[in-house]
Amino acid sequence: MIKKNSFLLLGIGLAVIIGMYLYKKYNVAPKIDLSKIEIIDMDTNVFEISSLKGKKVIVNFYASWCPNCIEELAELNKIKSSKLNDVEILAITDESLEKLIWFKNKKQYPFIFMKLNDVFPNIGIHSIPVTYLLNTKGEVVYEKVGYIAWDDDSNLEYLKQLMD
Repeated sequence: MIKKNSFLLLGIGLAVIIGMYLYKKYNVAPKIDLSKIEIIDMDTNVFEISSLKGKKVIVNFYASWCPNCIEELAELNKIKSSKLNDVEILAITDESLEKLIWFKNKKQYPFIFMKLNDVFPNIGIHSIPVTYLLNTKGEVVYEKVGYIAWDDDSNLEYLKQLMD
């Protein structure tokens, strides 16, 4: 009886540890030093995120095959000129340059599209979309894994205040 309970407790403990690990891996935005990641533009020129210092910035890690990413980028596009006109949107993918160019040309969004010179898992991203908000000092003030409802006005106002 004691042996059986010990195995049960061990199993529960192991399940909790695995659950916490998976939750953190797939639901918590990794602490990324955005100034240290190497991203390139469509002409393969290195782009420094620090060049956006002084501006409010939304950094969105996406993929063209990701339904939540596509929906979130579409929402950002809808409100960019009216409610986010003072915010730069930096969309970063780890897909091929050809795929990035195809996606940018297809969507025609007024974002800065970049390619990560690595793959997402190597910088700690295991689930997309992942979004970071930067204030005008270039500091990360918010981070989230998963879809953000940008069309929710109270949510939008809260996120915009964080970037001030």
